Amino acid sequence: MTAAATDMRAPPGQGDFGALVARVGAGGDLYAALGVYAEAGPEARAALEPVIFATPRQRLIVAAAAYAPPGLLDLLATDAAEALALRLAKNPATPVSALRKLLGQAVDARLARCLADHGHADAAILGELARHEAVEVRRAVAGNPAVPPEVIARLAAEDDGLIQRAIAAAPGADAETLTRLWAAGDAWVQAEIAAHPNCPAALRTAAEQAPDSRLRRKLAGNPTLDAAALERLLADPDDAVRAAAVRNPIVSGAEIDPEGDASARVRRVLARRQRLGAELIARLAVDPDPWVRRWIARHPDLPAPLLAQLAASDDPEIRRSVARNPACPPALLTRLTADAAPWVQAGVALREDAPAEAIAALLGSGDRDVLGALGRNPRTPAATLDAIAAHDDSDVRRAIAFNRAAPQTAILRLAADPYPLNRAMIVGHPGLDDATVASLTDDPEPQVRFAAARRLARQVASLLTPKS
Repeated sequence: MTAAATDMRAPPGQGDFGALVARVGAGGDLYAALGVYAEAGPEARAALEPVIFATPRQRLIVAAAAYAPPGLLDLLATDAAEALALRLAKNPATPVSALRKLLGQAVDARLARCLADHGHADAAILGELARHEAVEVRRAVAGNPAVPPEVIARLAAEDDGLIQRAIAAAPGADAETLTRLWAAGDAWVQAEIAAHPNCPAALRTAAEQAPDSRLRRKLAGNPTLDAAALERLLADPDDAVRAAAVRNPIVSGAEIDPEGDASARVRRVLARRQRLGAELIARLAVDPDPWVRRWIARHPDLPAPLLAQLAASDDPEIRRSVARNPACPPALLTRLTADAAPWVQAGVALREDAPAEAIAALLGSGDRDVLGALGRNPRTPAATLDAIAAHDDSDVRRAIAFNRAAPQTAILRLAADPYPLNRAMIVGHPGLDDATVASLTDDPEPQVRFAAARRLARQVASLLTPKS
């Protein structure tokens, strides 16, 4: 960063966006200019663009930056050279207008594949790329969730297993296309069709009766299944099929596991569901499989006696789950602060609803997990937060950035932290004063300068916005 950027250390006056832009322009820093650009109007953007596009290297940096404003990426797409075009095509922030410009240029297979993969590619772009001579480009088109129905129908006729499989999973595939694909495709294609919400009833029946468990497993997750079919799949001899059926969002707690499933794989999935009956919860709480008990220990409907029983488990992960359960009684939380495993204590330390005596019991801990959790908790005393901000572990110190109640002393200490990520994170803290934010626009780390300039720009822009 150039020495002129130090002029930005004086925070801008109220509503003085022009002065902020002038200081950024004089500083000549790419990252500060990027931070301001998104909030700037047309004139200010025109003043910042020479700073941002000053060198070929900077243009390449911006083209690959997912945080770059779409308008900048659109400008870069005009007559972009190969290296620049490829970076733009890979950038998830690149707008559809820029993608159209790139498509209009000489497109090789690598660039075309990236355009076909892009989340902002529209029907027109995908339709043109679906005619590309390179099969890998057409495969990418088939795998794009935005592929339109007319392109789906055309690609479905291709004799390529990967294209057929992608089209079988395309959200826009209709029943007619899926029926044609079923007849032409292999078991992998048919499995994708079985999972599709538009899968015709006749094909759902065929998938349910298929000897290949892949088809039944994919069918079991289909949200359009009727209750009778789902009930049969819940009794399938293959536990992977039953587990998929348990995951299906249309399953109600009343339909699940009436007599207990012999497979721990299924019971583990079951224990993660929210809608469970009291009898089933009680049975899962004493399950022989520790992973089942770990998951059910977090269930919000678990009664206090079962929480206490699980809190006495030999498995610290189960006790940790109890500590994170929103239904855990205050007295049990306090008891868990004396747990032999610091990871369990940290689970209590994260709780904003923990009783005062529980928080107090943890203040003397020297464990980094416990201290990191206390650093995030707004009920932790200011003196402890100051000590955490001075800890020798950068991960522990960073917890202050997530604590809305952190004292100014701790916030300022993190703003001067030797670890760049910590400085970048604290820039977003509401308790950080404007003068310190302005000083961070001269930070040696690019991500800090960007974050600081963006915050200043947003604050100044908000002062210019008329109040309704």
